[in-house]
Amino acid sequence: MANEAGNKINKEIDERLRKIMEQRNIHNEVVVNAGEDSLDDVSINEGEAEDNMLIERSPRVQKIHPLNQIIYGAPGTGKTHSTVEYALAIIENREIEKNQISDEERREKIKQYEQYIKKEQVVFTTFHQSYGYEEFVQGIRPEPAGEKVSFKIADGIFKKIADKAMLDESNNYVIIIDEINRGNISKIFGELITLVEEDKRWGELNQMSATLPFGDKLAVPNNLYIIGTMNSADKSISLIDAALRRRFDFVEMAPNPEMVKDSELRNVLVNLNKYLRKELRSTDLLIGHSYFIGKNISQLGKIMNRNIIPLLYEYFYDDEAKVKKALECIDGTRFEIDNRVLGRVCIKIKDN
Repeated sequence: MANEAGNKINKEIDERLRKIMEQRNIHNEVVVNAGEDSLDDVSINEGEAEDNMLIERSPRVQKIHPLNQIIYGAPGTGKTHSTVEYALAIIENREIEKNQISDEERREKIKQYEQYIKKEQVVFTTFHQSYGYEEFVQGIRPEPAGEKVSFKIADGIFKKIADKAMLDESNNYVIIIDEINRGNISKIFGELITLVEEDKRWGELNQMSATLPFGDKLAVPNNLYIIGTMNSADKSISLIDAALRRRFDFVEMAPNPEMVKDSELRNVLVNLNKYLRKELRSTDLLIGHSYFIGKNISQLGKIMNRNIIPLLYEYFYDDEAKVKKALECIDGTRFEIDNRVLGRVCIKIKDN
């Protein structure tokens, strides 16, 4: 009986929340007594939503970087890694540093980046299939309070940083969206898909704002930068939502063998990618340099068996003959294909 009553309450709560979501001009809080079998005593406290203060601002002067950009490339090309430099360059109003830097310089950049994270001048999120508008912009969240459940309106990560940037025109803000292509863009962005356009940012010539489902006003300020990352092997660029493509600049992050210091490993990477590009006729399905950075030839077996070979099976749809052909890239090293294993292909140190 208790379970049936609980299920009934949950069903009725869902229905009531659906109705609340449809009311665009009401800012409310729903309180449900979890011990009751019906919602007759559910109270909806209505009140006018307080509009966000949309402060007048000047058009953007600093245009070194696009407001919206997606860094894409094959696995292991350092897309997520590079967002640190991109975010720092945006905040510091400078060009991207493309030259190799020392480990000490890298650590210093990470410290600077972490400081901006603490100040909430940079925020980071990852899209996935169940990620929604409620997490990104605004939604209703349950808050247990004894025997009652309070449903409150909560701002998502994007609205929080947009509001913060709106009040601080003199500084730039950055939101990094990792794996942006894994989310349902239309579902997650909602009305923001229009507001993020450069000429519709608050302060620009065609500035626009929108009224959110619970009555709040939202505009995207012209000092908030969006950086997305996308694994091109996971989803081809050509399949990206057209609305997203039109509003974002796309920056390719290609494999860079020069980042690999060990000459033998560098040759393996170059030869492997030559074969993949010829066989697959795509730059989306290559192997990035990150798998080999900081490694030496003695670690090739571990790198190939744990990281590269599983990718090759995926690229070639489990065609073992093509995987073996790709592994000819190790010719001239101290490694060879291990033909003794009964499972998937792997490599081993050559027998003396």
